[in-house]
Amino acid sequence: MNMSDLMKHVRIIDVETTGTEDDDQIVEIASVDWTQDGLGNAHQTLVRPSIKIPPEVSAVHHITNAMVKDAPVVLDALKWFQDAKVFAAHNAKFDQRLLGFDAYWVCTYKCALHIWPDAPNHKNQTLRYWLDLASPPASAGLMAHRALYDAWTTAHIFVRLTEEMTINDMVQISNRPAILPRFYFGKHANEPLSEVPKSYLSWMITQDFDEDILHTAKHYLEQN
Repeated sequence: MNMSDLMKHVRIIDVETTGTEDDDQIVEIASVDWTQDGLGNAHQTLVRPSIKIPPEVSAVHHITNAMVKDAPVVLDALKWFQDAKVFAAHNAKFDQRLLGFDAYWVCTYKCALHIWPDAPNHKNQTLRYWLDLASPPASAGLMAHRALYDAWTTAHIFVRLTEEMTINDMVQISNRPAILPRFYFGKHANEPLSEVPKSYLSWMITQDFDEDILHTAKHYLEQN
């Protein structure tokens, strides 16, 4: 199967977890498929982790230990989702690490940074309202921070991105560090990056920031 055939079917996927550390685990998976006929084939399942869901995490996605006690374990849950060749997720690095699927990946977060640098921010729900996208279907019956609801939101962002670039371009952008439109922390938060002092950028590249922040700092050091 050639690349153009692969790009005719993309599975937009989302996970909810016990937390964001490396040893945290999946508690819910959901996906929506995109083909040239549109969006559909939505699927969702809770997942039983081997550790407890902390109450402060349940407060975000509202998934409790009681809800997952009879759910399938992750290896069984993954079987339904893993047959796609191209996946998309918002901040795909997180989902890719947890799911481990050997496939092409589109990061709608990185693609949105590339196409819409002037968005207020590039969070899933912010983009939904900023772009005036369709709401997840009422049949999802869920809320933000549940996997199916967020997968539908990401799916609509993905569809909007297909109007701006090819899926192959999305894959390429997703596989390299992003250039951020601004920093959201520190004494130069929200300033135009072209105006951030070179000394501050030089300091940043010596710190343990994530690859997008470091790449952005290096990029603007070279520009100044």
